[in-house]
Amino acid sequence: MLRSFHAELQKAHRRHDLLLCLLVPLIMILWVGGLAPSDPGELANGYSALLYSIPVIEAILMPVLMAVLASRLWEIEVKGSMPKLLYTLQERRSLFAGKAAFGLLEILLVTLLEMGAAVLLGIVHGYTEAFPTGQLVYLFVCTLAVDAMLFFGEFLLMLWVGNPLPALCMGIVGALVGLFSAFMPPLASYFVPFGYYIPLSAYEVANWDMATHTVTYGTRPFNWGLLAFTLALGAVLFALAWHKVQDEEV
Repeated sequence: MLRSFHAELQKAHRRHDLLLCLLVPLIMILWVGGLAPSDPGELANGYSALLYSIPVIEAILMPVLMAVLASRLWEIEVKGSMPKLLYTLQERRSLFAGKAAFGLLEILLVTLLEMGAAVLLGIVHGYTEAFPTGQLVYLFVCTLAVDAMLFFGEFLLMLWVGNPLPALCMGIVGALVGLFSAFMPPLASYFVPFGYYIPLSAYEVANWDMATHTVTYGTRPFNWGLLAFTLALGAVLFALAWHKVQDEEV
């Protein structure tokens, strides 16, 4: 597995995957940073507004990013029937484990950069609201879980089809559906895994004053049930992808 992981690291260096992992946090900084609050009342509500906005941004960007990461991880192997050669040169277990471990590390890097960007925005804008450590940790865990679930779902689709294009198309469609889930009733949004970032969010709009255009945010209980289901769904998709690699005919 270590040899396979090292090979993935070398290929990722040539594919410039690090720049891709930096893209989403950069977009988030530019997106949220362009709406920097200046009113003292907004600064006192800054972290709440930020942690409310991040899941919506993730629902738009992450399905596409997970599809891109998964497709790039397996793209070279589907060219020229390379899996047939790889399956005869090394154990399938080490091949899949190396790719899965590398993909999870990329997801972890993206998520850590996102949370770091949120902290950086709070410092730069001078939010006066108390730093919500527990909410940020919860957001980190939820983002990591949904990202991994989508990643293995796109990876499994690519293994089934043998072509990265359907996975990319599914990621784009998933981003649109995930965004629409923000406007669905909470129960309906549970049937849209691409948008699980939003129902898992711990923040909600408590009040909207149309006269002053002031938004007040509130918190809601952590959705441990949906988080557990997300983890379970990710584990199932991982297992299906693993069995697909194991059972694929050479």
